[in-house]
Amino acid sequence: MTSALLRYSLVAVTLLTAAASPTTADEEKILTIGSPAPALNVEHWVSNGNGAFKPVTSFKDGNVYVVEFWATWCGPCIASMPHLVEVQKKFAEKGVQIVSISDEDLPTVQGFLAKPVRGATDGQTYAQLTSAYCLTTDPDRSVASDYMEAAGQNGIPTCFIVGKSGAVEWIGHPMQMDGPLEAVVSDKWDREAFKSTFEKQQRMSLLQARIGRLMQRGNVAEAIAAVEAERSANADDAEYVTMLDDLGLKLRANSALQKIQGDKAEEGLAELDAVIRDAKSPLKEQIESVRIQVLLVSGKSDLAAAALNSAATAEKASAEQLNNLAWTVYQMKERGQEVSAEVVAAAIAVAERAVDTAPESGSIVDTLAHLVYVSGNLDRAIELQTAAVKNAGDAPPQVAAQMREFLAQLKKEKAGN
Repeated sequence: MTSALLRYSLVAVTLLTAAASPTTADEEKILTIGSPAPALNVEHWVSNGNGAFKPVTSFKDGNVYVVEFWATWCGPCIASMPHLVEVQKKFAEKGVQIVSISDEDLPTVQGFLAKPVRGATDGQTYAQLTSAYCLTTDPDRSVASDYMEAAGQNGIPTCFIVGKSGAVEWIGHPMQMDGPLEAVVSDKWDREAFKSTFEKQQRMSLLQARIGRLMQRGNVAEAIAAVEAERSANADDAEYVTMLDDLGLKLRANSALQKIQGDKAEEGLAELDAVIRDAKSPLKEQIESVRIQVLLVSGKSDLAAAALNSAATAEKASAEQLNNLAWTVYQMKERGQEVSAEVVAAAIAVAERAVDTAPESGSIVDTLAHLVYVSGNLDRAIELQTAAVKNAGDAPPQVAAQMREFLAQLKKEKAGN
């Protein structure tokens, strides 16, 4: 049960994976906004923008660079690739070079690049798609260490904009870099304004790293004390205090999960319920989702169904929150987790409520279609998925392609093929 609970616990994963960030001893070397960008010691340059760019070690004054970190197994990274292509083409003549770096070995990256782009109708491969910018791999992780770990960044895709003076100007998700990049290129970027906001988030990330290590050693009380000490030291910063309060709730949730995993399941569930009562959106919904997963993994299907039915009738539940809960149940069913018919029915009720709240959202209708399908109602699943595909305009291209594939699968099954 222990491994299953950790696998399904979103809160636990958030904290425990943070241990990849710098240790306390390294915090004097933090890479932040305004820091000189470290040199790039990349092992393999796989593509060079169709000959437009040369490998970069140090950054040329007057040019702007986007250093992005990705992996072949990372869905959001792959979904960002078309956007990186657009950005590179748009800014190529303005001295911008995108360098995308994986820490996987060269054969793994080359094998991925040889595959056709998912959903593409012209047979385009990922190698052809990404040929517009510099795509690289650095298996020794030296560059990831100098950038991602030094900056306390835990998730990919993440990109660093290196400005004309060779300093780090912005750090964030590549899908959100357009405005900052335009401002940096046009010399209109307000570095100090962004720095004040970013460093607050970075302090939180580094604190999470320290707490993650404490949690891995089972030092829950010490981890909670660390959050309280940080809260006391920053009591005049309301925004940061709110972030710390959320982190404290996550710690309480993890403590409850540890009890559920051990021999104090009832006590742990009661503590998790108390955390949910104290939490605010969106953390509240995240922990509620975890609670349902824990109940299912623990074999408490009746309580899981009751929690879902309660969510389906909640007065202020948003369509997105409901959809996430319903999709959680479907994913567990898809992974082979034992999910009772009672729980599936309750998840369908949640999904129906989500559709009623946002009937024009193809993504939300898609969730209902998947649950109806696993309940055994193929005809209604086809009807719903047809509507989902028709309204797929709200979904990213990759997700829309998956929706079409699912509809084709349903129709094929209906035809008996």
